[in-house]
This record gives sequence, structure tokens and C-alpha cells, in this order.
Amino acid sequence: MSADPVWCLFRVKSSDMLNVKILFDKAVDESQTVHKLDEFMQNKTRESNDFQYIKDTFNRFIPGAFVNKQQNPQAFDWDILDEAYHLFFSKAFVEMFENLFITNPRVISESMSEAQLDFIITNRVGATEILWGGLGWERANRLPGYFGNMFLSPEDIATVLANIEKIFEEVDDTKFFERAQAIGARGNANEDVAKNIKSLFLSALNRAFKKGDGFLALSYPHIGSMPFPEHGSA
Repeated sequence: MSADPVWCLFRVKSSDMLNVKILFDKAVDESQTVHKLDEFMQNKTRESNDFQYIKDTFNRFIPGAFVNKQQNPQAFDWDILDEAYHLFFSKAFVEMFENLFITNPRVISESMSEAQLDFIITNRVGATEILWGGLGWERANRLPGYFGNMFLSPEDIATVLANIEKIFEEVDDTKFFERAQAIGARGNANEDVAKNIKSLFLSALNRAFKKGDGFLALSYPHIGSMPFPEHGSA
């Protein structure tokens, strides 16, 4: 039985912004993502000869599944996918999600379904990991937040959205989808999944912007274990 990661995209009303910011900042501190990223970067381009035959075999069927990291340090391949899991699904951000709709008073005053812009559900490989595969390591790390966990105030969304669109414009669509599909192939993702992740992400940001709301994105490792509050099921 495999996990189905979900990228949860929410709008945040102005009246909830302070509470959400406090919880998000707490998750940033507790996750130590910045420190863990520094450690990760020291080893990211290190080559290993382990299972080289298996890697060569996979590459014949899924070009780009494994790369020569010395030649292409910006690639996000299957090796990095395994090593970077703790960056994408930090326990602190998972716990933040679990507390959004159940505290008293609640952090987000609306129900989950009311605040939800989108749930992007994938198989085995998270939507943010597929996004990193398509964009490549350097470009993806220019996205706001921490490996798909994002919090944006209404005042910041317009500027951030413009910057994100520029990042996507730097990548040829065909190349983006090829690389995203290669990462997603560890689950059951196809080219349509890669296209949908990109379009749904931008659509959610645009909807929050047009409503004058803030934006919150959190990754959760398996939708089957997500808490759905009694009066806030999605």
C-alpha cells in the first residue's frame, strides 16, 4: 500500500493572518529547514557507485531518473528525491497543518472546505517534489517559502506571483514536463499530472490575490492520515 501525498493550498482571511503567521514562523524555527538545507547541500553533488547497474537500467526506460550530479548539479533526480524527503515533509509543518482547524480558538476561523483553494493529491511522490524535478534545483529553490511550505500576506502575493511566473518562463515547457514526469514516475504520475501541478498552483495564487486574501501552502505526507475536523471536512 503506497502513500498519497497532498499539497494543501489555502486562502487566509485578513483577520486570520496574524495567527497563521505565528504558527508558520514557529514551524520554520522548529523544522530547522535552513540548517538542514545547508547540510544537505554539502553532499548533494556527491556521486555514489552503489547500484550503478540498476541506475543505468532505469535510465534506459526513464531518461533522467538518475543523473551525473557533477555534470548537472541543478538536476533533481531519484537519488535526491530519497535524500531530500525530510526537507519536503518536515514534521513541524505537518504538525502545523494538524493544528490549523482544531485549536480553540481556531487558527483559521473558516472550515477547511471554506479555506481550501486546492488539494493536489499525487501518488508516492509529492506535488512539490514533482515541481522541483521540473524546475531543477536552483530555480525551484527560488520559490517562496520552504520546499513547498509557503505563507504569503495579501500585500506580497502580486509581487511573488510575478516572480514565480518569471521562474516558470525560464524553463521550456517540454523540458519542464519531461523532468517532472521523470520524478513523478516513482509514483503513478504522467505528463498531465505535471501540467496540472503547475497550473493549479498558479491558479490558487491568482484566486487568493483576486480575493484580497493571504495564501498558505503546506505539504502532507499521506491524505489517508489527514485529520478532517467534524465541521470542516473538505
